[in-house]
Amino acid sequence: MKSYLSSSSVCCWVPCHHLPRSSGFHTSLFWRANYMLRANMNVRKPHRFVIRVECIASNLHSKMRRLLTVMDRSLDRGWNRHQKAAVIWITISCLILSPGFQFDILQGTFNDNSALAAKNRFAPGTNEPVVKDPEVILRNALPIENKTIRKVQHTLELIPKDIRTRSWSKIEQEFKQAKSLLEKQKDDILVSVPESKRTKAQAILDDLISNKMPSLKQVISEKDSERIIATNTDVLRDIGVLEEDMVKQFPYEIPSEYDYLPQLKGRAVVELTIKKANNQKFDLDGQLFEQGHLTLVIDGYSAPVTGGCFVDLVNRGFYDGMKVIRSDGFVIQTGDPEGPDDGYVDPRTKKKRLVPLEVFAKGDEAPTYGITLEDDGRGAAATVLPFTSYGTLAMAREEFDANSASSQFFWLLFDPELTPAGRNLLDGRYAVFGYTVGGQEYLQDFKVGDYIQQAKVIKGLENLKQPLDTSTAE
Repeated sequence: MKSYLSSSSVCCWVPCHHLPRSSGFHTSLFWRANYMLRANMNVRKPHRFVIRVECIASNLHSKMRRLLTVMDRSLDRGWNRHQKAAVIWITISCLILSPGFQFDILQGTFNDNSALAAKNRFAPGTNEPVVKDPEVILRNALPIENKTIRKVQHTLELIPKDIRTRSWSKIEQEFKQAKSLLEKQKDDILVSVPESKRTKAQAILDDLISNKMPSLKQVISEKDSERIIATNTDVLRDIGVLEEDMVKQFPYEIPSEYDYLPQLKGRAVVELTIKKANNQKFDLDGQLFEQGHLTLVIDGYSAPVTGGCFVDLVNRGFYDGMKVIRSDGFVIQTGDPEGPDDGYVDPRTKKKRLVPLEVFAKGDEAPTYGITLEDDGRGAAATVLPFTSYGTLAMAREEFDANSASSQFFWLLFDPELTPAGRNLLDGRYAVFGYTVGGQEYLQDFKVGDYIQQAKVIKGLENLKQPLDTSTAE
C-alpha cells in the first residue's frame, strides 16, 4: 500500500478562499462534522469522500438557497439522496453553530459575530494568538531562556500587525522599546551566548544597534509600510541568529530505541530546485519562470528524528528527480520512488526505513513518539510546530499506522487563517519537521507530474548525526 496523507482525515474540505474573510466561516467545524460522518457512515471509498463547496454568494445572509444547490451538485454522484441529505444537514448545522455566526430562528438570517470568531484565532489551551509566519514559529521554537532577547523579538513582531491598522504611534513606541533593550541590556543578551560564538554575536549586535535599527527608525518616520516590513524582517532575522547562537547543547535525550536512525541535533537549511513537467513554465500571476526555488528550514530541535531522516535523504540525493504525486489545493505530496516500494529502502538492511511519529506538544520537555496526541488523550494540545503556516512540511503516512512514514512528505497549502492550531485534525496527528521560508509562491503552481530537479543541504549538515549501526532497523 502506498504511504499517503489520507484524504479521509480531512475529507470534508471546503475551499474557503471563496468565502468572504469577514464571514467568520470556520473549516474546523466542517472537519469535525466529517469526523462524525466518518464514524457513523459506511463509505466504501474514503479517498473519494470529499465535499467541495464553492460558495460564490457574496452575502451568505441571503444566499443559503444557492449554497444548498451548489453543495447538492458538489457531492459524490454515487451517493443516494438520503446520504446527500445527511451531509447537507450536518454541514448546515455546523454553519449555524459556528462561533462566527449567530442564527436568528425567527428571521431565518445569519448575523456576523466577529468578536466570537476572533476567539478561534487563539491556540487551544493558551492565550497566545495563532502564529502564521514560519520564521516567527521557528524563532519561538528555539530552546532558549534569555528573556531580554525574547522581549526584543516579540516587540518587533508587533510592528507588522500594527501597520495593518496604521497605528503609527504604537509602532514608534515598539521600536523605541526594542532599541532601548538592545542598547541598555547588551551584556544581558551576550551572556547567554557560548564563548565560542560570542565574537560573532557581538558583531551582529553592534551592527543592529549602529546600522539596522537606525534604518528601521528612518523608514518608520517615512511611514512606508512595505519598507518597514522588509527592514523589520531583516532585523528580526538577525535577532533569530542571535537566539540560535544561544542554544548551548541539544536540550533533551532522544529515546535510545531510535539510535539506528539519522538524527538532526540542530537545524538545517535545504534548497529545492523544482521544475514543471513537459518543459512547461511556472505561471505566477501571469509571470513565467523556467524553474522555482524553495528554501526549507528543518527544525531538529523540535523533530530530531523526522528532520534527521529527511535531511539524510536530501544529502543522499534521494529526492532529486522525485515527482509530485498529489496536488489538490490542500497539500502537495512527493517522495514516492518509482518501483514497487513506496518509501526509502535502506541499502544496508534491504528493508524500508520507517520513521516513528514524532510530535512535540507545547509544555512538554521532549517530543512524544509513536502515538498521536489524540490517542495520548491530548487531542486539543497545541504543538511547538503547528500546521498554521502556508508551506508547512510534514511526513505522510498511512492513516491507521502512526509509525509508517518513510520518505513521502507533504506541504500544507490550506489557508492558515481558517485552520487555527489544534482544530484542524492535523496538529498532533502528523509529524511537522520544518517550514518553507522562501519561494512559497511557487507552490501554487506545483502540480502532479512536476518534479524536484535537485534538493541540497546548504546549511547545517554538521548537525546531522548518522547512526553507527543500522542493524537493528526494522
